[in-house]
Amino acid sequence: MSHDVVESVRELVPAVRERAERTEADRRVSDEVVAALLERGLFGMALPKRYGGTEAHPVDFFTAVRALAAACPSTGWVASLLGAARWHLAMLPPQAQDEVWDGTPDALVSASYAPSGRLVPVEGGYRLSGEWKSVPGVDHSTWCMLGCLVLGQAEEPVDYRSVLVPRSDYRVAEAWNVVGLHGAGSRDVTVRGAFVPAHRVYDSTRRDRSADGTSMRLMPLGPLHCVAVTMPVVGAAEGAYAYHLDRMRRRNELSRGGRSEDGAAHVAVARGEAELDAAVLQVERDLRELVDHAERGVPVPKELRLRARRDQVRATERSVEALDLLFKVAGGHSVRMDAPIQRAWRDAHTAAAHVANSAELPLSLYGCWAHGLDADDTLLLV
Repeated sequence: MSHDVVESVRELVPAVRERAERTEADRRVSDEVVAALLERGLFGMALPKRYGGTEAHPVDFFTAVRALAAACPSTGWVASLLGAARWHLAMLPPQAQDEVWDGTPDALVSASYAPSGRLVPVEGGYRLSGEWKSVPGVDHSTWCMLGCLVLGQAEEPVDYRSVLVPRSDYRVAEAWNVVGLHGAGSRDVTVRGAFVPAHRVYDSTRRDRSADGTSMRLMPLGPLHCVAVTMPVVGAAEGAYAYHLDRMRRRNELSRGGRSEDGAAHVAVARGEAELDAAVLQVERDLRELVDHAERGVPVPKELRLRARRDQVRATERSVEALDLLFKVAGGHSVRMDAPIQRAWRDAHTAAAHVANSAELPLSLYGCWAHGLDADDTLLLV
C-alpha cells in the first residue's frame, strides 16, 4: 500500500516541476497541489488507521518527500513538515486527535517548535500567548502545533511544551522574505491569551506510550521532525543532479558524439552522488531501527538517538556540499534564474539554516559518547 502511494505521488512530479517557478512567484504551494497530495494519500501515510490513514513507514513517506523536493524543493519542504506534524498529533491523547480528524481526516496541521510562546497554568489547562516566525504551510492548515515555555509562579520559564491550537485562536501574517524556499508559504503566527485544554498539551517526558499500539504513537518525535527538515534538502540535491546529468548527456550526444573529456566534472559528480547515496542510506537505516524499537516496545538506546541525529545533520551537510560541487562544475548555466540548479542551491542553503539542521551540537554529543564521556541527549527531543 505505501509503495502504491509513493508511485502515485511520483506521477505528480512532472506537474510539480512544471509549477516550480510559479510556486516561487506565488510564494506558496498551490491549493491544487496540496489537494492532489491529499487525494493520492501522501498525508494519509501519517494518519492513524482509525481515521482512514495507512500509518505508513516513515521511510516510505520520506521517499515521496524526496521525489517532490527533487521537482520543487518548496513543495517537498511543505509536504514534509505538514506530514511530520500529523505524526506529532498522533502522539497526543485520542481526545485531541478526535477534535482534528473525527469527520475531517483531511485536516492538516502546521508546526513551529521554537519556544516562542508562554504558557500560564489555569484551571483545566493553560493560557497561551506568543508569536512564532516562519510557520511553513500554515495557509493549508486548520490547526497549529506550537512550542512554548511554561511559566512558574514568578513568571519564570520552568519547562517546555508544545500545544495544539485551532485556527480560530491564532492570527496569520505575511512575513516570509528569505533567499530560498520562496514557495514554502511560511508565515508568522500570533496567539493572544487563548485557552488550551490540558489534553492538547504535549509533554515528551510524560507521554503515555501504551495508550494505543500504533508505532506512530510510540515513535520518538525528535528524529521524525529532524529528518523532516533534512529529506527535502537531500531531494533538492538529487533533483539538481538528475537535471544536470540529463542535460549533459543530451549535450554530449549532440556535440561530442557521446564523449566528454571534462575529467574534473566527472569526479565532482561522482563525489556528489556518493554523498547523496550515503545520506539516504544512513538516514533510512536509522529510521528503520527507530521504528523497529517502537513496534517492539523497546526503549530507544542512547547510542541510536545520538547516531540518528549525527546521520541526520550530516545528511544535510552532505547534500549542501554536493550542491556546492555541482554549482561549480555546471558552469554559467547553474546561475541562470530559469535553471533548477540555482533554485535547488538557494533552497537547500535556506533549509540548512533551520536549527534542526545545525550540526555542531549533535556531532559534539555523539563525539562525547564515542569517547566514553557523558553525553546529555535531552536536547535531542526524543
